[in-house]
Amino acid sequence: MPPLVDRLLDLAPFESTEPLRPSMTVEELRGAVARDVECLLNSRRGNSQEATKHHKYADQSVFAFGLEDFSSRSISSAEDRKSICRSIEHAISNHEPRLLNARVSLDAEAGSSQKVRFSIQAFLMVHPLQEPVSFDAVLQTTTQTYAVQNIRRIS
Repeated sequence: MPPLVDRLLDLAPFESTEPLRPSMTVEELRGAVARDVECLLNSRRGNSQEATKHHKYADQSVFAFGLEDFSSRSISSAEDRKSICRSIEHAISNHEPRLLNARVSLDAEAGSSQKVRFSIQAFLMVHPLQEPVSFDAVLQTTTQTYAVQNIRRIS
C-alpha cells in the first residue's frame, strides 16, 4: 500500500474520480522515499542527539525528527564531514523505516563552496525483497536546504 502522503495527494485535481491504486511500482516507491528523505533532511531537530541519549525512545519520536543544525560546522574539516554524514545516517535510520543500512558519504566537489553533494546508499525494503538504492542529495549552503536530485538503481 502507498504511503499515507501519497494516498492523500490529489494527482488529478480536475478529475472527479481517480482510479484506486492499491499498490505502487518499485519506481514509484523510490520516488516517494526520495521525497520523504528530502523532507527529513530539510527538517531540524529541536535538540541535539546528546540531549536525548538517556531517553530510550526519544530519538525515534517526532521530537527528534530532522537533522541537527550544521551551520557552525566546516566542510573543510574531515571530522565535521564525518560527523555530518553520521548524523544523516542516524536520522534516516530512526525516521525512514523503508530504508535499511543507510550509508552516507560526502562527494567532494572541487570549486563549489555553495553546494555540497552527498551520496546516500541503502536497501529499500520491498517485501519480501531488499532493493539496493542510491540517492544523490545536494545541500545548498547559502540556504541550508537539501534537494534529492537523482535517484538511481544500484546494480
